[in-house]
Parts: sequence; structure tokens; C-alpha cells
Amino acid sequence: MNKIKVLYIIDTLEGYGAEKSLVEITSNFKHINPVFAHIYQGDMLKPRLEDAGVRVYSLDIRKKYAFNTAVKKLKAIYLQEKPDIIHATLFRSEIISRKLKQIFPQIYLVGSFVSNAYSGERFRKKGTLDKFKLAYFHNIDKRSAPLVNRFISNSETIKENTARALGIESNKVQVIYRGRKSANFDPLKVQGDLPYLNNQNQILLNVSRLIPLKGQMDLLKAMPQVIKNYPQIQLVFAGHGSYREYLERQSRKLGVQDHIRFLGRIDNIQKLLVKADIFLYPSYSEGLPGALIEAMMAERIIIASNILENLECVDENCALIYEKGNVQELASNILKVLKNPGNYQSMAQNARIKAIEKFELEKVVAEYEKFYLNAVPIKNVESGVVRKKTLKILHIIQKPQNRGAENFASQLANHQINNGNNVKLVSVFSGNANLPWKGGIESLDASAKLRFLDYKAWKKLNEIIKEFKPDIIQANAGDTLKYAVFSKKIFGWKIPIIFRNASEVGRYLNRNYQKEINSFFYKNISAVASVSKASKTDLLHHFLFLENKTEVIPIGLEKTAIQSSFIFPDNKKNIIHVGGFSFEKNHKGLIRIYKQVLFQQKNVCLHLVGDGALRDTIEKEVSLQDLQDKVKFYGFVDNALPMISKADVLVLPSIIEGLPGVLLEAMYCKTPVIAYNVGGISEIVNADTGILIEKDDENEFVKAVIQVLNEDNTSRIEKAHKLVLKNYLNESLVQDFDKLYKKVIGS
Repeated sequence: MNKIKVLYIIDTLEGYGAEKSLVEITSNFKHINPVFAHIYQGDMLKPRLEDAGVRVYSLDIRKKYAFNTAVKKLKAIYLQEKPDIIHATLFRSEIISRKLKQIFPQIYLVGSFVSNAYSGERFRKKGTLDKFKLAYFHNIDKRSAPLVNRFISNSETIKENTARALGIESNKVQVIYRGRKSANFDPLKVQGDLPYLNNQNQILLNVSRLIPLKGQMDLLKAMPQVIKNYPQIQLVFAGHGSYREYLERQSRKLGVQDHIRFLGRIDNIQKLLVKADIFLYPSYSEGLPGALIEAMMAERIIIASNILENLECVDENCALIYEKGNVQELASNILKVLKNPGNYQSMAQNARIKAIEKFELEKVVAEYEKFYLNAVPIKNVESGVVRKKTLKILHIIQKPQNRGAENFASQLANHQINNGNNVKLVSVFSGNANLPWKGGIESLDASAKLRFLDYKAWKKLNEIIKEFKPDIIQANAGDTLKYAVFSKKIFGWKIPIIFRNASEVGRYLNRNYQKEINSFFYKNISAVASVSKASKTDLLHHFLFLENKTEVIPIGLEKTAIQSSFIFPDNKKNIIHVGGFSFEKNHKGLIRIYKQVLFQQKNVCLHLVGDGALRDTIEKEVSLQDLQDKVKFYGFVDNALPMISKADVLVLPSIIEGLPGVLLEAMYCKTPVIAYNVGGISEIVNADTGILIEKDDENEFVKAVIQVLNEDNTSRIEKAHKLVLKNYLNESLVQDFDKLYKKVIGS
């Protein structure tokens, strides 16, 4: 039985971030056979690979580019190794690998996003000639990018920016973080003095290449103010680069040279980290900062700039965040920590916990192996790991609209693509909303007047099915099931239908004929995936014949960095509600609750995020109650997480719900939640994770709001956050759908 073989093509094997991470990941593979070819001179990490039993080819090309020479040498290696996959990392190797694919079109080529290569910040830092060079390379990269089958990005931020810069659909890009072994950075186990440091002094540490984008000049500018208060301080730079001589000159010009140490590249970074009193990371642009992750694992107090790449690793619970380039704020934060370091030790502890949760090497290795196993045709693999059969999945959504069912279907489809499946999205009606699915959405162009009695729409769905030949069809709430069933009955196709039950259908069955009509639709499906136990119970109460066909698979969230730039008004407590303006969301009840809160506490604002048919009615009600200066309307917001994360509490006094994703979002953001006990809400909100109020008990809701606004909610929000990470991330839920599909089609 053969392992899948991956040939890694990389510029050099020097000890930089991308190379170091890739070597550490591949050295720990169990089910993948890695082989390396480095194009240019520089092989510092080669012995580490060879010690792990990894074969390494050194092309040792001296010229800076020499693309054609590299391709010629790689042809022989490719023909000898016969890899299942080629994975290229860094610009020159990416271009060379794409040229190789033009010779061997059968190559399954994986590219890498490891830095924000084409950011505005990077262009601004370049001189005129270098700007032209960067634009030229960008053009080459963009024109040849379609040759790549899939990309791995080391962060969500880099994925978004680089995919946009290269014109790549985001469903071709999978995010897999860099990893580290937390045990190697355990501050209780890493011991020993460092002879090149004065171990009695307080140490400020920066670990990074010495280049302008890393922000080291800001650290030097902050030092005079720090030294004035703490004359025994040392600022230590661990890393090398073209900027070193400039930084040395500037340190002399600022008169701080006696407090600065340039160590160059060092091997025992763990010892250095645990000696540091503060870890400083002032970057202007990053990939996924491996040094920052190491500082988190070493349980250091961290001060970092607020660039998105950093914020994907740290937040305000585990680091002091300052505005990029703001030297005064940087110096102020350093002085705050030096004055009372004990006040920030909990941040350091939180940083280690978060790093282990998010970046543990064992987890990252498993994600890489899963990616490769899903990328190639079925083959036997050692240790009992077998490449799963891929599926063709057709998702039907109501229309492109900013609603939970459509957003979740889009996110689910992205993960199914990442798992190697072939996925297509079809909408019943046309719409203009930007869903998280970046592929195309084909519309049936159904008539809203005809509702589901629309022969042309049934026929168009049949034509799509004949062309796409799906293994499974998932009807995602709304009218999608009705169109699917009528098309199936009229045109006779046999594909099994999965119905995504997103609410409590019993609330809409007001007449006997409605139950009979729904019974007809449900008898033509193969399975139901209900979003909550409550929605399943309600469905079976009315349609018991579905008992053996119904499973609970909740909605989930994407792992994402939360931008923290949003700011609510100063000196106010802020209540937030996120949801469409519909009768189910009970905005009128919310306004009554808020008015009672104001009687007891004046400094409270209510923020309403969302849009819908009843918005005008609610705006008039707010004016009628003379609350227009206290209630803010934001309309639809593409990403509400920054607002939710800054609110003091999220409230949801809905009268009808399935399993509301906005509660999960608040719990993910560590924002307290209060909600009525309807639908599946009690499955996520309880005394440990939030406050659950019986439906329509507005007095108790008011008491709960006052309580949350004035008490410490740390225990609840931490437990709620852990619940989401454990049970409600899309990357895990996709496996539940996969099992359901396989069960239905019998594979």
C-alpha cells in the first residue's frame, strides 16, 4: 500500500518563516510521503529534513531567477519521483512550478499564500523602481495563477487579500495555519541563562527579519522614553536582514545604542522567549506571524500592532494592541507593563491557551494531510487511511440574500469543496446579496407571483441536474424543497433530496390542507437535517413518518479573525440586536424592554443591525417613543462580528427561532447573550453560557439586561466561547453532512 507522495518545491531551505514552518509540518507526517526540492542556494534546514527521513534535492542555482534552468532540472526529478501532488511555496518556486505544469499538464499543483505580497503597505514602502518590479511580478503571478489547482493560505487575512489580488475564487483556497509544538515553548520546562544577555536586566524582545515592514524603527523611536523611566532595560532583536546596518546607525543617532542588542539569527529561540519580559511585534505587514505564535506559546506579555494578520492570532484578551505606527501609544503600553507586569500576566496565560487551541502542530499536521488526501484520486494509503469517495453536491437556496440559511449553505459548500467534493449552488429566485460562497450561483429565475407552481423553473432545475449529475441534492429551507420535489415528480429524476429544516414548521401549519401539502413534499425526500433538537421534535410531532429519516445537524460558524477597529460611543453601555426586521424577531417587544432598561440606567444605547420589511415601522415606533437619539439603526452589515465583539450584551427576544446563528456569533466573540426560550435556543443558552428568559416575560428580560450590564460576566462568556469552538464550527459540521449523504446514497 502506497502513501501519497508530495513534492515540495521551495526557493531555499534557509530558516525563514515559511521554510521553517513547512519543514516542521512535513517532518511530522504519518500518511504523506514528502520529498523536497529547493531551487537556490541555502540549505540550513536540510539536515533537519534528512534526520526525519525526508529526501531532499538541492538544485543550488546561483542566479537570482534562472527559471528555465530550474524547470529543466525539475523535469528529471518529476519523472523520477512521480509525485501525486506538487506543492510550491514562495514566488520564484510558484512560477517555476507553473512552467513545469505547462510541460506536464497532469500535475496536480498546489500553491501557497504565505504573505500579503501585493498589499498597499508593501507598495508604499518601495522606491519607484521597486514599485515597477513588484507590479511586473504581480502581473506574472496573476496571469499564471489559473494553472494552480488549489492554494493553501496560512491565514484568512492573506487568503482574502491575495485571492483578490490574483483574481482567484476563494473556494480554491483553503486556510491552514502554521503550527508549533506547544511543549517546546512551555515556560515551566524551558530553562537556562543566555551568555550573550545580561540576565539581570528587563528584556524587551523582537523576533523577526530586519526589514522596514517589520516596524523595528518604531521600537527604536520608543526607546528614549522607556529608558528615561527604566535605565536598565534592554531591547533585543533576534533575526537578521538588510535593515540591520540602518537600525544600528539610527540607534546611535537616538543615543540608545547601549540598550540595544542585535543577536542575528539564533537557534535557541525558546530560551530567549522565556527570558523576555515583553514581546514586541510592531509589524506593518505580515503573513501569519510564526514568531508571534511562538511568543503566545511561551506565555509572554505581548504588545502588537493592530494589523489584521496579527489580530488573527491575538486579541485584546491576550495582548496589548496599539495602532500601527503610533510610537507614542507603543511606548505608553511598554511603560504600563513595566510598571505593573502582574496586571498583564493573565493576558500572557490567555495567549498560551489560545495558541494551543488554534496553532498546535499536531492539529495543523492533520489538516495538511487531510487536504492532500482529499486532493488526489482514490488510492490505498498506509495505516488504514483511505481517500474518501468524492461527491457531486447540488445545493438549492431560496435566493442570494443575507439570511442564516443561505449564509450557512454557502459556507458549508466551501468546506465541501475544500474536502475535494464537486459542489454547485442554485437559487430559486434571483438576488443581489454577496454570499460567502465565491463561486457562481445559477438561478432558476422563478416567478415570485407563481410561487412554487412554476413549470419553467422546474424544467430549468431538471436541465441543471441532467448536466451536473449530482449524487445528492440539498434543499436549504424556504421554498427550495417545493421546487425540488415538483421537478423530481414531473421529470422523473432519481437523485435523493436532503431537506435542511431551519425552523419550527408547526408554527406555519394553521390549516389542515397546509399539513397535507407539506406531507406530500416530505414523502419525497430521503433525509432531513434539522438545525436543532427543538426543530426536529416539532417536525416529528406533525410528520411522524420522518422519524427514521431525521437527524440534528446544527448551524455553525467560520473560524475567523475579529477586526477590533469598530468603536461604540464613549461612556455608554451598548446593547446590540442583529437580525432582519420581521415579526419573528419581535422588535416592538425589544423597544419596550429597552425603554424599561432606560428607566433604571440612563447611559445605555441600543444598536439595531439588519434590514427588512418592518424597519420603517420600527423606526416610527422609536420616534413615537422619543428614543431616536438612543436607538441606532445600521441596516444590513456585511460583517457584524466587530460590532458584536464591542457590545456589552447581545439580546434576542424573538418569538420564533430555529437555532439562531447570531447567538453563536456573540458567544464566539465573548459577548454576553440574553434570549427568549424559543426554538432551539435552550440547546446553546443556559445558566452556564448566557441568560434564558421565558417567552414574553419582558420584566425578567429587563432584569437580566441590568444584571449583565453591571456584573462580571467572565465565567459565562468563557464557557460559551468554548461551547462554540467544541460543537459549532463549520469545519467540524461538514463531516456530519458527509456522513448523512453517505448514509443516504449507501456508500
